[in-house]
Amino acid sequence: METYYGRFYGFDSPPFHITPDPSLLFATETHQQALGAIEYGIASGKGFIVITGEVGVGKTTVLRMCLDRLESSHIKIIYLFNPSLATAELYATILEELDVPVHPGRRPASILHRLQRALLATHKTGKQIVLAIDEAQNMPDQTLESLRILSNFETAKSKLLQIILVGQPELETLLAKHSLRQLAQRVAVRARIKSLTLRQSSRYIEHRSQCAGRAGKRPLFTAPALWYLAVTARGVPRTLNICCDNALINGYGHAAARISLRIARESCRALQFRAPFRRVAMSSIAAVMLASIFFSGDVFLRRFLAAPAHGAALESAVDDHPAAADLTPEPPAPHLAVETGAEAQATPRPEPARGDAITPAAPTVVPAAKPAQTPGDDAANGSASRRNPQPLRQWFVRKGDTLYRACRAAYDLCDEQALRTILAYNPQIAPNAVIRQGMVIIMPEHIEPLRSSRK
Repeated sequence: METYYGRFYGFDSPPFHITPDPSLLFATETHQQALGAIEYGIASGKGFIVITGEVGVGKTTVLRMCLDRLESSHIKIIYLFNPSLATAELYATILEELDVPVHPGRRPASILHRLQRALLATHKTGKQIVLAIDEAQNMPDQTLESLRILSNFETAKSKLLQIILVGQPELETLLAKHSLRQLAQRVAVRARIKSLTLRQSSRYIEHRSQCAGRAGKRPLFTAPALWYLAVTARGVPRTLNICCDNALINGYGHAAARISLRIARESCRALQFRAPFRRVAMSSIAAVMLASIFFSGDVFLRRFLAAPAHGAALESAVDDHPAAADLTPEPPAPHLAVETGAEAQATPRPEPARGDAITPAAPTVVPAAKPAQTPGDDAANGSASRRNPQPLRQWFVRKGDTLYRACRAAYDLCDEQALRTILAYNPQIAPNAVIRQGMVIIMPEHIEPLRSSRK
């Protein structure tokens, strides 16, 4: 079968048809869990297996894939796609699938007795009978209760009938009824298939395209088009198939080599599918903000060192940064000790084990060596050079330490004044403010915060 746009886009087969096709299944974690639940339930003879999921997420495709894997020589599969049957009709349908004739007008009790004998006879031949019911949420309550009666047919070691119920979330609500509590207690295996995430939706589109013959070629959909289609479909594979199919038809009409955002939007709007942009925009902003919190202070540090800002703007950037705002002041780390100016030039002593208490001896205050000045540092350090010399600290850099963390631990803040002063005392630190394990950073005892200069 060839699509309207197949040759133009290089497809060997229809990529986005909505007929359940196990060979095109894009198996997410929840799809794999559902497959495993069905296979385990049948192999273990659990009796009742329930698989649920929203409309169009691939329940039928998963069921058919699992049934295709079963060995037909040892398993007899009875597939019901129309569960809206009365009790007598259900029994008669199963008997017909077992090649047992049913005379019309028989009472349900008589049909049930005949069905029991047919199931036992099939079991003696070494075959396992599997009854798969799709769209089971449409089954009447009385018919569901009849299934419970069928599940009671068993030998001393195994059930005569394995029953798989596949349906929408309403099936779970149906089984939660008080009148069907006996049936719900017999459900030994359950699984629920979830909708695709945005990333999974994009991968789903690429997967279907490659399965149809575009493997190794340039991606057919642009990144904005993929994002738009994923958001519009809300993670439902069937909706994705419809949107993508119409987008390809539209793209073929425009003679477009790739499906752009404009083409995807036109197609979805023609189908009256609209993306919930307000919700998606808010979630995207929230995701970006959360991601920024996990960035270390050095990322922020490198950004403003690469393009220094003026005092007020820089201080505002430090105060407003999420990583800085969420950090509570840390007490001086065990490896932050007071040293004199002479000791600051000495070889660093072995660092104590983390967590050991350190009580340094009272330091002898000596004039600190004047730090190396760089252009633009006179204004920042001029007042400091006219003060009395301060004691110096040593920060022994360990694995995972950053200059941002050292500054925060020492002064409970990290602004332009503090950073420039530390860099002036430590010319060995690279301009990008990266520090490495084993380094020793020299810091004055106190630094006048930048914000005080505006009072």
